[in-house]
Amino acid sequence: MRTRTTTAALITAGLLLTLTACGSDSKPDIAACKTAMGKQVDEAMAAGEEAVEGTRPAACDGVDDKTLERLAGEITAAKTAEFFGDTPEETAEAAAGEPSADCLAWIETELLSSGSIDAASGADVCGDLTDEELDRAIEDVTNDLAP
Repeated sequence: MRTRTTTAALITAGLLLTLTACGSDSKPDIAACKTAMGKQVDEAMAAGEEAVEGTRPAACDGVDDKTLERLAGEITAAKTAEFFGDTPEETAEAAAGEPSADCLAWIETELLSSGSIDAASGADVCGDLTDEELDRAIEDVTNDLAP
């Protein structure tokens, strides 16, 4: 258990180091940012104790700190589950209350295509969220899309 806690703490610490730089005014690409952050974690884990301090990936320019923290949590949960071979159920429990990448992508598609959300059609991808969590996710995506 100590190893699990230490590994999760290292992953989280590495991801949170990316939160210190300022963003730009251009519209951020959240998926590219998450991919870049995940790559940094993979590189840091491969380097082990030789890992160097991370910086905010260029793909994350313009992404607000709240979104970066959410992405860091998602990546940490996924990498920890991957590292320890957790089951999808255990991973879902660890990320309870946080929208999945599929859910966020669905919300973005709904907002961009119709400007509104039909929650009934998103039950498959966001159905594990409470109404409050879904509202927060919609607000986050809306803020991310705002110019």
